[in-house]
Amino acid sequence: MARLTRRTFIGSAAAASLGASAGVRAATDSKRHARTARADLLVIGAGLSGLSSAMLLEEAGLDVQVIEARDRLGGRVFTRFDLPGYPEVGGNSFAAGYGRILDVARRLKVPVVDYAARMAKFRKSELVMHGRVVSPDAWPSSPYNSLPKAVRNRMPWELEYRELADKNPLTAPEQWRSAIGRPYDVSMYEFMRTRGVDDEVIRLAFSENPYFGSSAFDVSALMYLFNSAWIAGLTKIGPGIFSIAGGNQKLPMAMAASLKRPVELGCEVVAIATSDAGVQVHAADGSRYEASRVICSLPYSVVRNIRFDPVLAGPHADAVASLPYMMNTLIFLKPIRPFWEEDGLSPAMWTDGMLGSVMSQHFGATEEEVTCLVVNPRGRKAAYVDRLPREEVVSRVIAEYESIRPAARGALQFTGYHAWTQDPYAGGDWAIYGPGQVTRFGDAIAAVHGRVHFCGEHTAVANRGMEGAMESAERVAVEVLSAL
Repeated sequence: MARLTRRTFIGSAAAASLGASAGVRAATDSKRHARTARADLLVIGAGLSGLSSAMLLEEAGLDVQVIEARDRLGGRVFTRFDLPGYPEVGGNSFAAGYGRILDVARRLKVPVVDYAARMAKFRKSELVMHGRVVSPDAWPSSPYNSLPKAVRNRMPWELEYRELADKNPLTAPEQWRSAIGRPYDVSMYEFMRTRGVDDEVIRLAFSENPYFGSSAFDVSALMYLFNSAWIAGLTKIGPGIFSIAGGNQKLPMAMAASLKRPVELGCEVVAIATSDAGVQVHAADGSRYEASRVICSLPYSVVRNIRFDPVLAGPHADAVASLPYMMNTLIFLKPIRPFWEEDGLSPAMWTDGMLGSVMSQHFGATEEEVTCLVVNPRGRKAAYVDRLPREEVVSRVIAEYESIRPAARGALQFTGYHAWTQDPYAGGDWAIYGPGQVTRFGDAIAAVHGRVHFCGEHTAVANRGMEGAMESAERVAVEVLSAL
Protein backbone atom coordinates (compact mmCIF):
# COMPACT_ATOMS: atom_id res chain seq x y z
CA MET A 1 0.00 0.00 0.00
CA ALA A 2 2.86 2.39 0.68
CA ARG A 3 3.69 2.46 -3.03
CA LEU A 4 0.28 3.92 -3.93
CA THR A 5 -0.14 7.65 -4.30
CA ARG A 6 -3.35 9.61 -4.02
CA ARG A 7 -3.07 10.81 -7.58
CA THR A 8 -2.15 7.56 -9.29
CA PHE A 9 -4.61 5.44 -7.33
CA ILE A 10 -7.40 4.62 -9.77
CA GLY A 11 -8.04 0.96 -10.38
CA SER A 12 -8.30 -0.45 -6.86
CA ALA A 13 -10.63 2.36 -5.75
CA ALA A 14 -12.96 2.07 -8.73
CA ALA A 15 -15.18 -0.52 -7.11
CA ALA A 16 -15.50 1.51 -3.92
CA SER A 17 -16.32 4.63 -5.95
CA LEU A 18 -18.99 2.83 -7.95
CA GLY A 19 -20.42 1.36 -4.79
CA ALA A 20 -20.54 4.77 -3.15
CA SER A 21 -22.40 6.15 -6.14
CA ALA A 22 -24.95 3.38 -5.74
CA GLY A 23 -25.34 4.43 -2.12
CA VAL A 24 -26.80 7.78 -3.14
CA ARG A 25 -28.29 7.07 -6.57
CA ALA A 26 -31.90 7.25 -5.45
CA ALA A 27 -31.41 10.73 -4.07
CA THR A 28 -29.45 12.46 -6.82
CA ASP A 29 -32.22 13.25 -9.29
CA SER A 30 -31.83 16.60 -11.04
CA LYS A 31 -34.86 17.87 -9.12
CA ARG A 32 -36.02 16.70 -5.70
CA HIS A 33 -39.71 16.21 -5.08
CA ALA A 34 -41.33 16.48 -1.67
CA ARG A 35 -41.88 13.06 -0.18
CA THR A 36 -42.90 11.32 3.02
CA ALA A 37 -40.83 8.45 4.37
CA ARG A 38 -40.60 6.42 7.54
CA ALA A 39 -37.84 4.40 9.20
CA ASP A 40 -37.02 3.03 12.63
CA LEU A 41 -34.20 5.54 12.84
CA LEU A 42 -33.47 8.71 10.90
CA VAL A 43 -29.90 10.02 10.83
CA ILE A 44 -29.44 13.67 9.87
CA GLY A 45 -26.06 14.31 8.26
CA ALA A 46 -23.87 12.06 6.10
CA GLY A 47 -20.52 12.87 7.67
CA LEU A 48 -18.40 10.31 9.50
CA SER A 49 -20.38 10.40 12.74
CA GLY A 50 -23.76 10.11 11.05
CA LEU A 51 -22.72 7.34 8.69
CA SER A 52 -20.89 5.40 11.39
CA SER A 53 -23.88 5.53 13.74
CA ALA A 54 -26.12 4.40 10.86
CA MET A 55 -23.84 1.44 10.13
CA LEU A 56 -23.71 0.40 13.78
CA LEU A 57 -27.47 0.57 14.28
CA GLU A 58 -28.25 -1.10 10.97
CA GLU A 59 -26.01 -3.96 12.05
CA ALA A 60 -28.08 -4.10 15.23
CA GLY A 61 -31.20 -4.72 13.14
CA LEU A 62 -32.73 -1.28 12.78
CA ASP A 63 -34.18 0.12 9.57
CA VAL A 64 -32.08 3.27 9.11
CA GLN A 65 -32.43 6.22 6.72
CA VAL A 66 -29.67 8.84 6.37
CA ILE A 67 -30.43 12.27 4.91
CA GLU A 68 -27.94 15.00 3.96
CA ALA A 69 -28.41 18.64 2.97
CA ARG A 70 -25.38 18.77 0.68
CA ASP A 71 -25.10 17.32 -2.79
CA ARG A 72 -22.18 15.15 -1.63
CA LEU A 73 -21.25 12.75 1.15
CA GLY A 74 -18.66 13.28 3.87
CA GLY A 75 -19.61 16.46 5.71
CA ARG A 76 -16.39 18.19 6.67
CA VAL A 77 -14.36 15.35 5.15
CA PHE A 78 -14.15 16.91 1.70
CA THR A 79 -11.73 15.96 -1.07
CA ARG A 80 -11.35 18.18 -4.13
CA PHE A 81 -11.37 15.41 -6.73
CA ASP A 82 -11.33 18.09 -9.45
CA LEU A 83 -7.90 19.47 -8.46
CA PRO A 84 -4.41 18.03 -9.04
CA GLY A 85 -3.37 15.66 -6.26
CA TYR A 86 -6.90 15.57 -4.82
CA PRO A 87 -6.24 17.99 -1.94
CA GLU A 88 -8.35 17.82 1.20
CA VAL A 89 -10.52 20.75 2.23
CA GLY A 90 -11.30 19.07 5.54
CA GLY A 91 -10.10 15.87 7.18
CA ASN A 92 -6.50 16.02 5.97
CA SER A 93 -4.89 12.92 7.47
CA PHE A 94 -4.99 10.48 10.36
CA ALA A 95 -2.53 8.68 12.60
CA ALA A 96 -2.01 5.10 13.76
CA GLY A 97 -4.10 5.92 16.82
CA TYR A 98 -7.22 6.46 14.71
CA GLY A 99 -8.30 2.89 15.40
CA ARG A 100 -11.95 3.39 14.43
CA ILE A 101 -11.09 5.01 11.10
CA LEU A 102 -8.55 2.33 10.24
CA ASP A 103 -10.94 -0.45 11.26
CA VAL A 104 -13.78 0.83 9.07
CA ALA A 105 -11.39 1.28 6.14
CA ARG A 106 -10.20 -2.32 6.62
CA ARG A 107 -13.72 -3.75 6.88
CA LEU A 108 -14.91 -1.89 3.79
CA LYS A 109 -11.70 -2.74 1.90
CA VAL A 110 -10.81 0.91 1.33
CA PRO A 111 -7.01 1.17 0.74
CA VAL A 112 -4.95 3.31 3.10
CA VAL A 113 -1.64 5.01 2.25
CA ASP A 114 1.09 6.00 4.71
CA TYR A 115 2.79 9.12 3.40
CA ALA A 116 4.75 10.08 6.54
CA ALA A 117 8.10 9.60 4.78
CA ARG A 118 7.05 11.86 1.93
CA MET A 119 5.84 14.57 4.33
CA ALA A 120 9.04 14.38 6.37
CA LYS A 121 11.13 14.88 3.25
CA PHE A 122 9.38 18.19 2.51
CA ARG A 123 8.76 19.43 6.05
CA LYS A 124 10.73 22.67 5.70
CA SER A 125 8.75 25.90 5.86
CA GLU A 126 10.00 29.46 5.44
CA LEU A 127 9.40 32.11 8.09
CA VAL A 128 7.98 35.37 6.73
CA MET A 129 7.78 38.43 8.98
CA HIS A 130 6.59 41.83 7.73
CA GLY A 131 6.69 40.54 4.17
CA ARG A 132 10.30 39.34 4.31
CA VAL A 133 11.72 35.83 4.45
CA VAL A 134 13.79 35.37 7.62
CA SER A 135 16.15 32.39 7.69
CA PRO A 136 16.53 30.27 10.86
CA ASP A 137 20.08 31.55 11.24
CA ALA A 138 18.98 35.18 10.99
CA TRP A 139 15.89 34.85 13.19
CA PRO A 140 17.59 35.05 16.64
CA SER A 141 19.06 38.48 15.80
CA SER A 142 16.24 39.71 13.56
CA PRO A 143 14.71 43.12 14.41
CA TYR A 144 11.33 41.37 14.03
CA ASN A 145 12.16 38.98 16.87
CA SER A 146 10.84 40.22 20.23
CA LEU A 147 10.94 36.88 21.99
CA PRO A 148 12.65 36.61 25.39
CA LYS A 149 16.22 35.34 25.40
CA ALA A 150 15.35 31.80 26.53
CA VAL A 151 13.30 31.13 23.39
CA ARG A 152 14.71 33.68 20.98
CA ASN A 153 16.11 31.00 18.69
CA ARG A 154 12.76 29.16 18.48
CA MET A 155 10.73 29.47 15.30
CA PRO A 156 7.17 30.76 15.94
CA TRP A 157 5.53 27.46 15.00
CA GLU A 158 7.66 25.64 17.60
CA LEU A 159 6.43 27.73 20.51
CA GLU A 160 3.04 26.09 21.00
CA TYR A 161 4.51 22.62 21.49
CA ARG A 162 7.30 23.94 23.71
CA GLU A 163 4.93 25.83 25.98
CA LEU A 164 2.41 23.01 26.28
CA ALA A 165 4.64 19.93 26.44
CA ASP A 166 5.95 20.67 29.93
CA LYS A 167 3.00 22.71 31.21
CA ASN A 168 0.09 20.35 30.56
CA PRO A 169 -1.69 19.36 33.78
CA LEU A 170 -3.73 16.74 31.87
CA THR A 171 -2.19 13.28 31.80
CA ALA A 172 -4.96 11.84 29.60
CA PRO A 173 -7.04 13.62 26.95
CA GLU A 174 -10.43 12.72 28.47
CA GLN A 175 -9.54 14.67 31.64
CA TRP A 176 -10.39 17.93 29.88
CA ARG A 177 -14.09 17.21 30.37
CA SER A 178 -13.70 16.06 34.00
CA ALA A 179 -13.32 17.83 37.33
CA ILE A 180 -9.54 17.62 36.85
CA GLY A 181 -9.77 19.99 33.90
CA ARG A 182 -12.24 22.52 35.31
CA PRO A 183 -9.61 24.84 36.91
CA TYR A 184 -8.11 25.35 33.46
CA ASP A 185 -11.35 26.40 31.76
CA VAL A 186 -9.95 29.91 31.36
CA SER A 187 -8.57 31.74 28.35
CA MET A 188 -5.32 30.46 26.92
CA TYR A 189 -3.84 33.87 27.64
CA GLU A 190 -4.74 33.68 31.35
CA PHE A 191 -3.44 30.12 31.61
CA MET A 192 -0.10 31.05 30.05
CA ARG A 193 0.35 34.30 31.96
CA THR A 194 -0.24 32.58 35.32
CA ARG A 195 2.65 30.31 34.36
CA GLY A 196 4.94 33.22 33.58
CA VAL A 197 4.89 32.97 29.80
CA ASP A 198 5.86 36.16 27.99
CA ASP A 199 3.19 38.08 26.03
CA GLU A 200 5.12 37.87 22.76
CA VAL A 201 5.42 34.10 23.11
CA ILE A 202 1.66 33.88 23.65
CA ARG A 203 0.97 36.11 20.66
CA LEU A 204 3.13 34.18 18.22
CA ALA A 205 2.12 30.75 19.53
CA PHE A 206 -1.63 31.20 20.01
CA SER A 207 -2.80 34.37 18.25
CA GLU A 208 -0.86 34.83 14.99
CA ASN A 209 -1.83 31.62 13.17
CA PRO A 210 -3.99 29.91 15.81
CA TYR A 211 -5.24 26.36 15.61
CA PHE A 212 -8.17 27.19 17.89
CA GLY A 213 -10.15 30.43 17.99
CA SER A 214 -8.88 33.76 16.74
CA SER A 215 -6.49 34.54 19.58
CA ALA A 216 -5.31 33.35 22.98
CA PHE A 217 -8.11 35.40 24.54
CA ASP A 218 -11.20 33.71 23.04
CA VAL A 219 -10.42 30.01 23.46
CA SER A 220 -10.42 27.90 26.61
CA ALA A 221 -7.01 26.59 27.62
CA LEU A 222 -8.69 23.20 27.89
CA MET A 223 -8.94 23.00 24.10
CA TYR A 224 -5.17 23.26 23.71
CA LEU A 225 -4.45 21.06 26.73
CA PHE A 226 -6.82 18.38 25.44
CA ASN A 227 -5.26 18.53 21.98
CA SER A 228 -1.73 18.34 23.38
CA ALA A 229 -2.57 15.34 25.59
CA TRP A 230 -4.36 13.64 22.71
CA ILE A 231 -1.41 14.07 20.32
CA ALA A 232 0.98 12.82 23.00
CA GLY A 233 -1.12 9.67 23.27
CA LEU A 234 -1.22 9.18 19.52
CA THR A 235 2.56 9.34 19.21
CA LYS A 236 2.87 6.45 21.70
CA ILE A 237 0.61 4.18 19.64
CA GLY A 238 2.81 4.17 16.56
CA PRO A 239 4.25 6.11 13.64
CA GLY A 240 2.57 6.95 10.37
CA ILE A 241 0.55 9.69 8.72
CA PHE A 242 -2.22 8.08 6.76
CA SER A 243 -4.70 8.98 4.05
CA ILE A 244 -7.35 7.09 2.15
CA ALA A 245 -5.96 6.24 -1.28
CA GLY A 246 -7.55 8.54 -3.83
CA GLY A 247 -8.84 11.00 -1.21
CA ASN A 248 -10.25 10.75 2.31
CA GLN A 249 -13.80 11.41 1.13
CA LYS A 250 -13.76 7.93 -0.39
CA LEU A 251 -14.17 6.52 3.12
CA PRO A 252 -17.60 8.11 3.82
CA MET A 253 -18.55 7.25 0.24
CA ALA A 254 -17.83 3.60 0.94
CA MET A 255 -19.63 3.80 4.29
CA ALA A 256 -22.75 5.13 2.56
CA ALA A 257 -22.52 2.37 -0.06
CA SER A 258 -22.58 -0.26 2.69
CA LEU A 259 -26.00 0.87 3.97
CA LYS A 260 -29.19 -0.85 2.85
CA ARG A 261 -31.02 2.40 2.14
CA PRO A 262 -29.42 4.95 -0.18
CA VAL A 263 -28.46 8.22 1.50
CA GLU A 264 -30.79 11.01 0.39
CA LEU A 265 -28.87 14.11 -0.65
CA GLY A 266 -30.19 17.65 -1.03
CA CYS A 267 -32.40 17.29 2.03
CA GLU A 268 -31.99 20.35 4.28
CA VAL A 269 -33.68 19.92 7.66
CA VAL A 270 -35.55 22.97 8.95
CA ALA A 271 -37.65 21.58 11.82
CA ILE A 272 -37.76 18.62 14.21
CA ALA A 273 -40.87 17.81 16.26
CA THR A 274 -40.81 15.06 18.85
CA SER A 275 -43.64 13.48 20.85
CA ASP A 276 -44.35 10.28 22.74
CA ALA A 277 -45.32 8.67 19.43
CA GLY A 278 -42.10 9.45 17.58
CA VAL A 279 -40.29 12.18 15.66
CA GLN A 280 -41.21 14.17 12.57
CA VAL A 281 -38.44 15.86 10.61
CA HIS A 282 -39.34 18.52 8.07
CA ALA A 283 -37.10 19.48 5.12
CA ALA A 284 -36.88 22.74 3.20
CA ASP A 285 -38.35 21.12 0.07
CA GLY A 286 -41.48 20.03 1.91
CA SER A 287 -40.42 16.45 2.54
CA ARG A 288 -41.35 14.87 5.85
CA TYR A 289 -39.63 11.99 7.59
CA GLU A 290 -41.03 9.98 10.49
CA ALA A 291 -39.03 7.77 12.83
CA SER A 292 -39.10 6.31 16.29
CA ARG A 293 -35.74 7.98 17.03
CA VAL A 294 -33.56 10.59 15.33
CA ILE A 295 -29.79 11.07 15.43
CA CYS A 296 -28.63 14.58 14.59
CA SER A 297 -24.96 14.57 13.60
CA LEU A 298 -24.85 18.15 12.34
CA PRO A 299 -22.45 20.71 13.84
CA TYR A 300 -24.16 23.00 16.32
CA SER A 301 -23.37 25.96 14.06
CA VAL A 302 -26.06 24.44 11.80
CA VAL A 303 -28.34 22.90 14.45
CA ARG A 304 -28.95 26.38 15.90
CA ASN A 305 -30.88 27.22 12.71
CA ILE A 306 -33.29 24.27 13.08
CA ARG A 307 -36.64 24.79 14.84
CA PHE A 308 -37.25 22.25 17.61
CA ASP A 309 -40.63 21.40 19.08
CA PRO A 310 -40.43 21.29 22.03
CA VAL A 311 -37.57 23.79 22.15
CA LEU A 312 -34.16 22.95 23.50
CA ALA A 313 -33.58 24.16 27.04
CA GLY A 314 -30.94 24.63 29.71
CA PRO A 315 -27.20 24.06 29.21
CA HIS A 316 -27.83 22.01 26.06
CA ALA A 317 -29.61 24.98 24.47
CA ASP A 318 -26.69 27.16 25.55
CA ALA A 319 -24.26 24.78 23.80
CA VAL A 320 -26.27 24.72 20.58
CA ALA A 321 -26.64 28.50 20.53
CA SER A 322 -23.10 29.52 21.43
CA LEU A 323 -20.49 26.82 20.71
CA PRO A 324 -17.95 28.52 18.39
CA TYR A 325 -16.52 26.96 15.25
CA MET A 326 -13.11 27.59 13.72
CA MET A 327 -12.80 30.31 11.10
CA ASN A 328 -10.76 28.51 8.47
CA THR A 329 -10.32 29.41 4.79
CA LEU A 330 -8.32 27.59 2.13
CA ILE A 331 -7.17 28.98 -1.22
CA PHE A 332 -5.69 26.43 -3.63
CA LEU A 333 -2.94 27.47 -6.04
CA LYS A 334 -1.27 25.38 -8.70
CA PRO A 335 2.40 26.17 -9.43
CA ILE A 336 2.89 26.08 -13.19
CA ARG A 337 6.66 26.07 -12.84
CA PRO A 338 9.04 25.14 -9.96
CA PHE A 339 9.92 28.69 -8.92
CA TRP A 340 11.38 27.41 -5.62
CA GLU A 341 14.28 26.03 -7.61
CA GLU A 342 15.11 29.61 -8.64
CA ASP A 343 15.22 31.16 -5.16
CA GLY A 344 16.31 28.02 -3.28
CA LEU A 345 13.52 28.28 -0.72
CA SER A 346 10.69 25.99 0.27
CA PRO A 347 7.33 26.86 -1.34
CA ALA A 348 5.72 26.40 2.11
CA MET A 349 5.64 29.40 4.45
CA TRP A 350 4.52 30.57 7.90
CA THR A 351 3.65 34.25 7.69
CA ASP A 352 2.45 37.04 9.92
CA GLY A 353 0.46 38.47 6.99
CA MET A 354 -2.88 37.70 5.39
CA LEU A 355 -1.61 34.43 3.88
CA GLY A 356 -1.38 32.81 7.29
CA SER A 357 0.36 29.53 6.58
CA VAL A 358 1.08 28.10 3.13
CA MET A 359 1.28 24.32 2.82
CA SER A 360 3.11 22.57 0.02
CA GLN A 361 1.45 19.32 -1.02
CA HIS A 362 3.27 16.49 -2.77
CA PHE A 363 0.56 14.09 -3.91
CA GLY A 364 1.82 13.49 -7.43
CA ALA A 365 3.29 10.52 -9.24
CA THR A 366 6.74 11.52 -7.95
CA GLU A 367 7.69 12.81 -4.52
CA GLU A 368 9.22 16.00 -5.89
CA GLU A 369 6.09 17.14 -7.73
CA VAL A 370 4.28 19.95 -5.92
CA THR A 371 0.66 19.30 -6.81
CA CYS A 372 -0.79 22.18 -4.85
CA LEU A 373 -0.05 25.13 -2.59
CA VAL A 374 -2.73 25.65 0.06
CA VAL A 375 -2.92 29.17 1.45
CA ASN A 376 -4.59 28.85 4.85
CA PRO A 377 -5.58 31.98 6.80
CA ARG A 378 -7.19 31.02 10.12
CA GLY A 379 -8.86 32.89 12.94
CA ARG A 380 -8.94 36.67 12.50
CA LYS A 381 -7.11 36.36 9.17
CA ALA A 382 -9.86 34.09 7.84
CA ALA A 383 -12.47 36.52 9.19
CA TYR A 384 -10.74 39.33 7.29
CA VAL A 385 -10.51 37.59 3.92
CA ASP A 386 -14.03 36.17 4.27
CA ARG A 387 -15.40 39.73 4.25
CA LEU A 388 -13.83 40.52 0.88
CA PRO A 389 -15.10 39.59 -2.59
CA ARG A 390 -13.58 36.25 -3.58
CA GLU A 391 -11.93 37.63 -6.72
CA GLU A 392 -10.22 40.30 -4.63
CA VAL A 393 -8.98 37.72 -2.12
CA VAL A 394 -7.44 35.56 -4.84
CA SER A 395 -5.80 38.57 -6.49
CA ARG A 396 -4.36 39.84 -3.20
CA VAL A 397 -3.19 36.39 -2.10
CA ILE A 398 -1.25 35.85 -5.32
CA ALA A 399 0.13 39.40 -5.23
CA GLU A 400 1.33 38.99 -1.63
CA TYR A 401 2.94 35.63 -2.34
CA GLU A 402 4.72 37.12 -5.38
CA SER A 403 5.82 40.13 -3.33
CA ILE A 404 7.42 37.84 -0.75
CA ARG A 405 8.81 35.48 -3.38
CA PRO A 406 9.61 37.41 -6.62
CA ALA A 407 10.61 34.12 -8.31
CA ALA A 408 6.93 33.10 -8.13
CA ARG A 409 5.71 35.94 -10.37
CA GLY A 410 3.46 34.52 -13.05
CA ALA A 411 3.87 30.99 -11.69
CA LEU A 412 0.74 30.68 -9.55
CA GLN A 413 -2.62 29.64 -10.93
CA PHE A 414 -5.77 29.82 -8.80
CA THR A 415 -7.66 26.52 -8.77
CA GLY A 416 -9.99 26.43 -5.77
CA TYR A 417 -11.40 28.18 -2.69
CA HIS A 418 -13.31 27.13 0.40
CA ALA A 419 -14.32 29.32 3.35
CA TRP A 420 -15.78 27.08 6.04
CA THR A 421 -17.59 29.94 7.77
CA GLN A 422 -19.39 30.68 4.49
CA ASP A 423 -20.44 27.05 4.05
CA PRO A 424 -24.15 27.04 4.99
CA TYR A 425 -23.95 23.41 6.11
CA ALA A 426 -20.91 23.93 8.33
CA GLY A 427 -20.75 27.53 9.60
CA GLY A 428 -17.09 27.01 10.44
CA ASP A 429 -14.68 24.08 10.64
CA TRP A 430 -13.92 22.22 13.89
CA ALA A 431 -15.69 23.05 17.18
CA ILE A 432 -14.01 25.25 19.78
CA TYR A 433 -14.82 25.81 23.44
CA GLY A 434 -14.47 29.39 24.64
CA PRO A 435 -13.31 30.27 28.17
CA GLY A 436 -15.76 28.86 30.72
CA GLN A 437 -17.84 26.90 28.21
CA VAL A 438 -16.63 23.44 29.24
CA THR A 439 -17.84 24.25 32.76
CA ARG A 440 -21.10 25.76 31.51
CA PHE A 441 -22.24 22.99 29.21
CA GLY A 442 -19.57 20.32 28.76
CA ASP A 443 -21.66 17.76 30.63
CA ALA A 444 -24.78 18.61 28.57
CA ILE A 445 -23.19 19.03 25.14
CA ALA A 446 -24.81 15.84 23.82
CA ALA A 447 -27.94 15.67 26.00
CA VAL A 448 -30.81 13.62 24.58
CA HIS A 449 -33.78 15.82 23.70
CA GLY A 450 -36.87 13.67 23.89
CA ARG A 451 -36.33 11.18 21.06
CA VAL A 452 -33.54 13.18 19.40
CA HIS A 453 -29.92 12.14 20.00
CA PHE A 454 -26.81 14.14 19.09
CA CYS A 455 -23.36 13.13 17.90
CA GLY A 456 -20.42 14.66 16.03
CA GLU A 457 -16.81 15.59 16.73
CA HIS A 458 -18.00 18.42 19.00
CA THR A 459 -19.42 15.85 21.44
CA ALA A 460 -16.34 13.59 21.63
CA VAL A 461 -14.50 13.22 24.93
CA ALA A 462 -11.26 11.32 24.26
CA ASN A 463 -10.54 12.05 20.58
CA ARG A 464 -10.59 14.89 18.09
CA GLY A 465 -11.39 15.31 14.42
CA MET A 466 -12.30 12.27 12.36
CA GLU A 467 -11.63 9.84 15.19
CA GLY A 468 -13.68 12.01 17.54
CA ALA A 469 -16.59 11.82 15.11
CA MET A 470 -16.36 8.02 15.11
CA GLU A 471 -16.11 7.92 18.92
CA SER A 472 -19.31 9.95 19.20
CA ALA A 473 -21.09 7.52 16.85
CA GLU A 474 -20.39 4.63 19.21
CA ARG A 475 -21.75 6.58 22.16
CA VAL A 476 -24.94 7.62 20.37
CA ALA A 477 -25.55 4.10 19.04
CA VAL A 478 -25.51 2.76 22.61
CA GLU A 479 -27.89 5.55 23.64
CA VAL A 480 -30.39 4.68 20.92
CA LEU A 481 -30.29 0.94 21.58
CA SER A 482 -30.73 1.54 25.31
CA ALA A 483 -33.76 3.73 24.63
CA LEU A 484 -35.55 1.32 22.29
